[in-house]
Formats: sequence, C-alpha cells, structure tokens
Amino acid sequence: MNKILFFVALCISFLNADFLQPNSFITRLNDFKYVTPNDTVVKIPKDVKLVIVSSEKATGALVNEYLDTQNADYLQKNRAVFIADINKMPSLVTKMLALPKLRKYKHPIYINYDERFEEIVPNKEERVTLLYVENSIIKNISYISTKEELKKAIEK
Repeated sequence: MNKILFFVALCISFLNADFLQPNSFITRLNDFKYVTPNDTVVKIPKDVKLVIVSSEKATGALVNEYLDTQNADYLQKNRAVFIADINKMPSLVTKMLALPKLRKYKHPIYINYDERFEEIVPNKEERVTLLYVENSIIKNISYISTKEELKKAIEK
C-alpha cells in the first residue's frame, strides 16, 4: 500500500514540475541564489547566451577539466556561465572537500545549494545541461557528455 501511495505522489509531483523549456525566460534562474566558491553572491548576467548546468560529480568534473584548460575569462568572453548544482552534496563534504577544490579553479563557478533548482532545470543522468539563451529567452535545451561538445557549444 505504501508503495502505491509513493508512486502516486511521485507521479503527481512529476506532472506538477514546472521545468524550464524553450521560450521560458532566463530570469526564472535568478530566483535562485548563486555563490562563488569564495562565497560571493552572483547573478546570471543579462547578456548571457549559454548556461551550462551540472548536477552530478562526473559532469561537473568534465566541465571543470575543460574550463581549466582555457583562459580565466573564457566563459565571460563567450557570454556563458557555469552553474554547479551541489544541493544533494552533504554539507560536511561540501565544506571539507568540494569547496577547497573549486576554489583552485580560475574560471567562474556559480554554485547552487537550493533543492528547488532541480525541479525547474531539466537534466539527464550523466549529461551536462545546456540552456541556449537569446534576448533573455531560452531558445533551446540540449545535453552533452564530452569536452568536444562543450567546446562547440561555448564557442558557437
């Protein structure tokens, strides 16, 4: 009986999910608070053309490894931001392991701790989510899994 109730509740919550989709306003992402690894609050710039979102350790590593081979201003020059959604990470692990490692990167990282973020930003397992933005409106959403795809998306 409990399994049935859980399944029904899960289905209802999934149907009520308000995912971002093409033609959604990018400003919806600014409902969330983002901080840098050094705890500075940041907002998504109005002129952004690409939002890169990672919600898993492996996809975050893929993005960070690629960006670490570029100049520190690579994302800004290409009007892109990288959001690391680490809301599922235990706070002790975040403070002791993740943040010290993230502070070593030269590229900007927007960190999200809010669990509601995953309710609106679509993602696929083992994939990086790319939100293509034009005039503050999300025009396309895609998913990648390689550094080559990431480079192509950023430099598009």
